[in-house]
Amino acid sequence: MKPIVTTFALATSALAAPTMSQADNTPCTFGTYRCTTPNTGIEVCDIGGRFEMVGDCPKGTDCQNLPQNGFTLPFCTNQPTVKARDRNRRPPSPKPGDKCQTPGKYQCFGNNAIQVCDVLHILELVGNCPPTAHCAYINNIPYCVVNGF
Repeated sequence: MKPIVTTFALATSALAAPTMSQADNTPCTFGTYRCTTPNTGIEVCDIGGRFEMVGDCPKGTDCQNLPQNGFTLPFCTNQPTVKARDRNRRPPSPKPGDKCQTPGKYQCFGNNAIQVCDVLHILELVGNCPPTAHCAYINNIPYCVVNGF
């Protein structure tokens, strides 16, 4: 009976310990996300300590690690090309109900609200800023900040 308990304990501790990824010999802890190399998709560390492909980024996007809610996570983001004649023109602001590229990405909606891209690639209003505040980006994350800052 004791050999079975010992074997189970060793197997459990081996699963909990970080292991090395087969692809590039970096530590891989279960549940960790990262961009692929090159930055064309997103991978996640599986229970066996190996990075597995979550999916490729859509055409016209690449994977970038972005701060989000206190963490740095990989997102497939647009790399817009700007034509010389359009450099001084401000593109129309996307609004709730518009299509979006990156589910989970938060952004300012005008100066007074925050919106998020939902899992159906539709922008949803998160909320309005108080009357004494405006939406501003801090470390690429939108916040309602007190006017004057």
